[in-house]
Amino acid sequence: MPAPNFHLATIAVLAVPETDNVAAVVRPYLPTGTQIRLPSGGALTLPAPAHTGQSIALRRIAKNAPVIALGAPFGLSRRAIAAGEVVDAGNIKPELPPRWRPPAGRNGANKKVAGRARASEGNAAAANLPAAFAGFHRPDGRIGVRNYVAVVTSGMCAASEAREIARRARAELYSRQRYPNVDGVVAVVQESGCGMPDGAAVDCLNRLLGQAIAHPNIGAALYIDLGCGKTCLACSTPHLRAAVPAYNQRVRPLGIQASGGSRRAIAAGLERIEELLEFANQSQRAPAPLSALTLGVKCGGSDRWSGLTANPALGWAADRLVAAGGTVLIGEVPELQGAAHRVLLRRAATPAAARKLAAAQRRFQRYAAMFGEDYRENPSPGNIAGGLANVYLKSLGALAKSGTSPLRDVLDYGEPAGARRGLMVVYSPGYDQISTPALFLGGAQIVGFTTGRGTGIGCALGPVLKISTNSALARDNEDIDVDAGGMLPGAEDGQPPRADLAATGQAILERVLAIANGDYRPRAEASGIHDEFKIWESLWPTL
Repeated sequence: MPAPNFHLATIAVLAVPETDNVAAVVRPYLPTGTQIRLPSGGALTLPAPAHTGQSIALRRIAKNAPVIALGAPFGLSRRAIAAGEVVDAGNIKPELPPRWRPPAGRNGANKKVAGRARASEGNAAAANLPAAFAGFHRPDGRIGVRNYVAVVTSGMCAASEAREIARRARAELYSRQRYPNVDGVVAVVQESGCGMPDGAAVDCLNRLLGQAIAHPNIGAALYIDLGCGKTCLACSTPHLRAAVPAYNQRVRPLGIQASGGSRRAIAAGLERIEELLEFANQSQRAPAPLSALTLGVKCGGSDRWSGLTANPALGWAADRLVAAGGTVLIGEVPELQGAAHRVLLRRAATPAAARKLAAAQRRFQRYAAMFGEDYRENPSPGNIAGGLANVYLKSLGALAKSGTSPLRDVLDYGEPAGARRGLMVVYSPGYDQISTPALFLGGAQIVGFTTGRGTGIGCALGPVLKISTNSALARDNEDIDVDAGGMLPGAEDGQPPRADLAATGQAILERVLAIANGDYRPRAEASGIHDEFKIWESLWPTL
């Protein structure tokens, strides 16, 4: 039986032909001996089987030579790698060429910043963006895309009661027919609040709790506390009053010990929730400028396709929002390593932004070293199975969701963007359950979340839009809202891609605007079970 024979374009993706020396396999399986015709006119033969998502060398790569994908190196070869050989952690090391710098013409050199800024009006027009969306205007001038009633805990000691109050309120009190201007009741549960040092740690937690309650997607909130922790009602109320505009109207306190125990506290909480529903229902959507919209961009359960489909498409949408005067936040500092870090440094709009980005990387490296760990050990088993050989390749793909806009600033964890506009990095880990809420705490009203393996994660503070990197996931997984897999050639038949970057990015952008206007509820939000919220407690010691 003759060996299979394909043209590279029908079985793999070569992202940047001018520089890349590897391509990502699209076919589920290519047997040993498969013949692959190259765009250059040459050919190669697979010395061993290759599977979907794996990277294969397009030519011989000498020992200690750069291995390049997505236009940048993601490692050096441990030994000579033969043409057609699968490239993985076994034959590459996570190191960069010592003197490598991003090419001036790619991915945002500083001298391109002014030109991109001048072209921003045209970018916004090309995306057919409306001038406004319909949101909820809050007393502090911010705009919400949702109007939730939240049950916020002072700490883990009130978590069970908070979840029960929210569950029963959804089942017994809330309905869209009765409260047409309210988008639901959510539990904002966090695990700290006691067993922590006084001073800066408690002050930080109080600040984060205040930001959560004051988030523009929260119309009203019940703050529930056991009664004796470091974020008790008496301890935290002064901080919350200072942080939450119209506090007396928007917030109701509840103490479990003062109520006489859990059951009585739940009953009292339901009474207060009914009052808060009535109050929140008085808010109505009204036009707001598109510049008031902040989009968080996030990836999780990533695979090799993340940097080729969903992430660049989300980045395309992000660029159009920035061009219209809006804001985009990207977190996951340990997933902006290697060449991706150097590319983003070149996109810094000011020397100060570049210095802050470099300092954030060094800070996270020290954070991991406190535990005796290497912060390059980021990829999960699912990432590796999906074709991400190391964190440098993962980071190149992760950066794509930021688009190409200039980097304006770097926010600390929990620092709100405030009046600042444009693209900003949020200091946070890569862990989805922490980095997603961090984007909302930074001011995002919506998060666009790309995934190649699948995840149902949402957030109590706002809607999370799920974007698949491949069509098989979109077909088989009920958690996906937008399929970016049409950007890949057909996995089985080798047919050309069904959609390009602009069409996929436009589809994402239109879905983001539908969410902002209240016309679409992402599947995580609509499920009624995905109200995840986690604070980065390891920023302080547990006592």
